[in-house]
Amino acid sequence: MKKQFIILILLPICVAAQNPHFPKLKISGPCNDEFINNYKGKWLIHEPISVNDYHDEVMRRLNAMNDFIRQIYPQPTGGDAGWSGEFAKTSFADEVKFVPVKDRDPEETKTKINPVYRYGYSCILFPWMCTSNPNEIMNMYPEGSNGSIVIRANDLQILNQNYVDANEWTIDGRPIKRKMFATGSQWKGYDLMSDVGGIYANAASSHFVLISRDGVLPYIPITRKQYLDRAIPYITRYYDELTKKVVQGNDAMPAQFRAPKDEIDKQTALNTKAKSDAVTKLQAALEETTRKGLLDAPAVVRIDPLLMNEGPVFQPEAEGGCMLVTENPNYFRKELPKYVPQFFVIELNTSDPGHLNMNFKRIIEENFPIEKLKAMIDK
Repeated sequence: MKKQFIILILLPICVAAQNPHFPKLKISGPCNDEFINNYKGKWLIHEPISVNDYHDEVMRRLNAMNDFIRQIYPQPTGGDAGWSGEFAKTSFADEVKFVPVKDRDPEETKTKINPVYRYGYSCILFPWMCTSNPNEIMNMYPEGSNGSIVIRANDLQILNQNYVDANEWTIDGRPIKRKMFATGSQWKGYDLMSDVGGIYANAASSHFVLISRDGVLPYIPITRKQYLDRAIPYITRYYDELTKKVVQGNDAMPAQFRAPKDEIDKQTALNTKAKSDAVTKLQAALEETTRKGLLDAPAVVRIDPLLMNEGPVFQPEAEGGCMLVTENPNYFRKELPKYVPQFFVIELNTSDPGHLNMNFKRIIEENFPIEKLKAMIDK
């Protein structure tokens, strides 16, 4: 059976020198899938985590997260397990402006910063594999992984990018963001999300869960009316500026290199038609939404802000639509100490399905004490 592993880029594990890179071991019998699946690994030694602020309180919480994993996965099988943690300054629900930059996308400039601290905990399984030598195995530490769980606190990873980098797409100065796609499935009563939408959402290698206070979310969905109020002027400005750039760019060229007038006129006509088609579609969506009394419904839209592709303006998440939201500026309780987690995002990464006996992902999914993690909120 061919083994698969993921090259780690974003979440390196900091471990002591006692953990050699890509270690090899001699074994008494031949290496095969059955041997690997039953091979008892170990928990790797990790270096002390560098925490400058609130050290004792932070380490108590990171160790608690690690204890949740160690208690349900005390004996790694088919791999070695390692963990790391971090605690760093960040910000939340900032207000921004987008400044035009010549020949580049607008630059996001923060006009009001709301500082917070974020946690990051990761546990990664590094697989043992057969080598070309029949009596030898090799571990893929530190670069290869076949399963992991990442726990973030005060870091809203499920809002992974701005919808559009433009001033139209802000609310009270806060950028409108795309929320990860709902999969339609749940884990322990919590909605699973994916960075892949539509029919591929459940098959994605990573899934995410948000854990927050009961009755309040760290994000605010924008309404269909808020979306439509911004989409029409944005598309109008976009195509008007695009046409202006085409004309000005051509005029700035030396005469012998300029495009003929009919080519510029043709491009202008195409831009005008694209603008008209998109605005017409948006106006029709506004009329229908008003007629159905859905102006205050959450805006779940296509990921194409210029509406250049066929299809409706509003599209269910099951069909690849994404919900638009802003970070909630009133979520964080400012009277709490800075080191207190106020919400969590869990990321589950798929492990190699060949490890059937002690499948890391399966054990986490079945046994992780999610309510104990939730109990850490505001404490």
